Amino acid sequence: MAQAKRPAQTVFRGAEVLNVFTGEWLKGDVAVSDGVIVGVGRYEGEEEIDCRGKALVPGFIDAHLHVESSMLTPEALAAEVLPSGTTALIADPHEIANVCGLPGLRYMLDAARALPLSLFVMLPSCVPATKWEQGGAVLDAASLSTLRDDPQVLGLGEVMDYPAVCAGDPGLLAKLEAFSGRMIDGHAPMLSGGGLQAYRLAGIETDHECSDGLETLEKLRAGFAVLVREGSAAHNLETILTAVQAAGIGTGRLAFCTDDKHIEDIRREGHIRHNIRRAIALGIPAADAYRMASWNAARIYGLRGYGAIGPAYRADLVLLNDKQEAAVHAVYTSGIRRWTEGEPIPSPAGIPISAELRGTVHVRPSGQPRNIRSLALPVPPDGVMPVIELIPRQINTRRRDLPVPQRDGFFAAGGDFLKAAVLERHHATGRIGLGVVKGLGLRGTAASTVAHDSHNLIVLGDRDEDMLLAVQELERCGGGYTLVRDGRVLATLPLPVAGLMTDRPADEVNSLLRRMSALSRELGVPEWHDPFQTMSFLSLPVIPELRLTDRGVFDVGEQRYL
Repeated sequence: MAQAKRPAQTVFRGAEVLNVFTGEWLKGDVAVSDGVIVGVGRYEGEEEIDCRGKALVPGFIDAHLHVESSMLTPEALAAEVLPSGTTALIADPHEIANVCGLPGLRYMLDAARALPLSLFVMLPSCVPATKWEQGGAVLDAASLSTLRDDPQVLGLGEVMDYPAVCAGDPGLLAKLEAFSGRMIDGHAPMLSGGGLQAYRLAGIETDHECSDGLETLEKLRAGFAVLVREGSAAHNLETILTAVQAAGIGTGRLAFCTDDKHIEDIRREGHIRHNIRRAIALGIPAADAYRMASWNAARIYGLRGYGAIGPAYRADLVLLNDKQEAAVHAVYTSGIRRWTEGEPIPSPAGIPISAELRGTVHVRPSGQPRNIRSLALPVPPDGVMPVIELIPRQINTRRRDLPVPQRDGFFAAGGDFLKAAVLERHHATGRIGLGVVKGLGLRGTAASTVAHDSHNLIVLGDRDEDMLLAVQELERCGGGYTLVRDGRVLATLPLPVAGLMTDRPADEVNSLLRRMSALSRELGVPEWHDPFQTMSFLSLPVIPELRLTDRGVFDVGEQRYL
């Protein structure tokens, strides 16, 4: 078939084909048999697909994401991203691992084997994220090694505890040693100088936390592959690509990722195709944009047979109406058509979800009554407190030491100041961390069990009574999102699978998310904040500057609780 001595099974005829090896767009036919590309040139096939006037590119790869952040099961997410041209996902399931441990990881691996696209797993390196946190599980090097040789596993997921790496923490170094010779992902926001060199020396090969141009260039020059993130809460694409263009360096060490992206945003913008379209609009040549979406990611992660249109590569193909706009006409994985323009999103078929992944919200010791006094936050005599200030369109925060509103010696939310609480929800310890947040604009209360990465219960509000009601609502439904105001629950999205995901239909989830987004705008949240995504990162003590955990306000730079 490769030599055209007999017809191939399927031929994509007359497309403008992207050659990722040379960056050229070449007219030709693509011959496919048994899910593999056998040749590009002039071919005849038993089945022929007319591609004249269209472009053919390799299927898109999301180089780093958390499936759980979509709030959908893996099969439901696969159905949503396929129409965008995404044919492979590289997932770090540390969200469900922080709640459920190894059973959560096994569920994700089992689900991956039943999907119409490829889902690879990077085993989570930091469960819990740091020594400062307590989640639902602890995964050490020995635990992770039990899954190391699973065929879906590529390596070790994002090493978020970069201070522990630089300090030579024995437990973390044992994990790095266990995955020596395999791919190891990074997560090191604002790390530079000798610390960055040491982090790379430890064997860590990627980073997706670049928030400015200088950081991007320093990490590329240190040998990291930079994953260009455009998600729901973090938008780094323009910053990274502008810096790379200004420096005159190539895009060969860049790949696209979403990290955390809600279903509503996927449906409105598209998945990786949104990154492609934005890159082209910024002046990146189309061939380079598509290579970042496929070939670059495949090379970075060692995915043999992925990311190119050429002999011996998987027939994961995207047929485009318009390559400048990344307008998808049809999507194929292993040569099988999965979606064509005008068709509804396919209905997914998934695997059963075990009982041990449900019923995971336990915020009080048994028999302990709910007490609103537990939300009381004392103010120092001078009235000044360390305030967590949000930054528009970023997940980083600023530390601001400010006078805060108070009543009878206790913080009283008002103006742009909200009370924030994180309640330990895995072991019913009753532990609560309290702090002050500025910049969300919320007039009411929002609560969630999606709180990276330990996924304790986080609640922000302007009335203690409403905050307590929001906690009770999430206990009732087994986790999720809720909005409350003036003693009334306005809306709730239940997420009963580990308090992170739902097995309800995506249409139902999206409809409720849209309603809750609209309600949040009515409650004063500006358009540059996705309220629940923004809130979900407030408890992650590896991203500067201030965070809030169930133990209190944490200064990431100083590595101490304030």
